[in-house]
Amino acid sequence: MQTPAVWLAFSSTRLLLIVIGYVVLTLFPANPVESWQGIVFQNNWIDGWVRWDSMWYEAIVNPTPRFLPSGHSSANFFPLYSWVSWLVSLPLRALLDHERAFYVGGLIVSAVALVAGLKAVSRLATNLAGAEVAVRTVWLIAVFPFSFFLTAVYADALYFCLAAWSLALAYERRWRTACVLATMAAMTRIPGLALFPAIVLEYLRRNDFDLRSLRKEIPSLLILAATPLLIAGYNEWRYGDPLAFLHARQQGWNRASGFAALQRDYNYFLRGSLLSCDGLGDCLREFEPTRTLLGYWYVALVPASLALVIYASRTLGVGLTVWAVASIAMALVNGLDGTGRFTSVLFPVFIGMAMLLRTRTAFLAACAFFTPFLILFFAQFARWKQVL
Repeated sequence: MQTPAVWLAFSSTRLLLIVIGYVVLTLFPANPVESWQGIVFQNNWIDGWVRWDSMWYEAIVNPTPRFLPSGHSSANFFPLYSWVSWLVSLPLRALLDHERAFYVGGLIVSAVALVAGLKAVSRLATNLAGAEVAVRTVWLIAVFPFSFFLTAVYADALYFCLAAWSLALAYERRWRTACVLATMAAMTRIPGLALFPAIVLEYLRRNDFDLRSLRKEIPSLLILAATPLLIAGYNEWRYGDPLAFLHARQQGWNRASGFAALQRDYNYFLRGSLLSCDGLGDCLREFEPTRTLLGYWYVALVPASLALVIYASRTLGVGLTVWAVASIAMALVNGLDGTGRFTSVLFPVFIGMAMLLRTRTAFLAACAFFTPFLILFFAQFARWKQVL
């Protein structure tokens, strides 16, 4: 029952977004205000999926990228998604130039990763909470207002897939494979490091928290321990600095951290009027009301996500709970910006929501509430508005 639910949730929501992207870009063409905000495809069916960070992922495998702002570094982005997309793009170069081939390859990688990730979540949720909860979880992820990032040229879908399978296999006691996937997740996005304590604690829980039991899995621990060295080695090879990621965020990207970042983003997202537009068309043309809506979503998502994980913690177990909480904490260090995108991959939150929405009426009401925001936020993203 779970596999049809995965395909139905994926195909129906992605088809809806593809149509929305085409209609919005046709009626309200994108009007980038910066020279680096390029229109990659002269095709409204797919161009809206290639925005913002998409250009940075392409820059990792392109020595002469066209669409980048000055004064920033691609060291802010981890490389695995770019490498996989580049590999997938190689056969496409018979029909497309290298740049467009990469973006089509990225779209393929994201779509396949989302389906695979949903299958892992369905499998894990079924084992933990039953088939009905698993089906509801898959749909809630698919209609979540920020789930469009999971099929854009962004690393989030690949990270979601690797994290979901890593934890699913850890719960099935396939520790070494779980650790290999966790390492790959950490090479995709920095929050992948939160998988490490999650897997170790889940292992200890299944061995009565006997530290001596870790001796049985020395190879698994070595795989995890090697990950920071791999990341540092890549940064040294590519940028001549093993800590290039941190330096890029602090200097080139000028990102604050901690309370200063939270305060800055709070003021930025919530300084506008929530009802400053007249009708949907006006909201799509102007970013101000949507930015305020984003701010309310971002502020609400943090406590709501933590509450859902805590509510479901007995069912989730220590591994999923620790990964979700640690991921939220890591995201908050960098402020509220991107909270929706970071939440979209935290499937334990959606398992908790699916457990809470026990009746069909409550579940359908949640989906009906999510869907208009999914449409609005993707429409803004497709038009180069700052939905990050």
